[in-house]
Amino acid sequence: MLSGIILAGGRSSRMGTPKALLPFDNEPLIVHIVRRLQLLVDEIVVVAAPGQQLPSVPAAIVRDEVAYQGPVGGISYGLAASAGDFAFVTSCDAAFASRALVEHLLSLRHDADVVVPRWEGRYQPLFAIYRRTVLPLLQAQLERGQLRPVSLFDQVRTRTVADDEIRTFDPEGESFFNMNEPADYERALAHWQARREAARVATP
Repeated sequence: MLSGIILAGGRSSRMGTPKALLPFDNEPLIVHIVRRLQLLVDEIVVVAAPGQQLPSVPAAIVRDEVAYQGPVGGISYGLAASAGDFAFVTSCDAAFASRALVEHLLSLRHDADVVVPRWEGRYQPLFAIYRRTVLPLLQAQLERGQLRPVSLFDQVRTRTVADDEIRTFDPEGESFFNMNEPADYERALAHWQARREAARVATP
């Protein structure tokens, strides 16, 4: 069984408004992300902050036990609530996630505890596969105040997916585009519209 975990409980301080609720393709962004991920996994878990308002989505909603513990907190709470042996973890603003790349990451999971892309010199821990058995290690990180997922990678069997391998499935690395500021959001809307227009023109 495969789970999908979407982290939606960040502060969105630079955006100035909750990213999960931003309108995107005529629906809240979190609805867009859930709908796309549904095609790839058996269940979806959305990790939200305590008291955070979310629209109705076909997913289990869990709340951070302690708010704003960063990605390690979100991944931990998501894994604890999931039923799958593996989970694909992403953020609520990964609007351009490549289905082909996600499927490739999933295909590499059997001999690894973590499958993580490394794009242009940086790990992408919020576009990665985690085996549920790493949960105790992540919980230990929380207790020590280590809130960066990369601290886990040297402790477990980690399969790093490098640039050349990524480009086979996502040539421009669009999967790793995040909307952190209003300008990013505007670029995302323009890019999504351009993609839709290109698809329309290409359709006979």
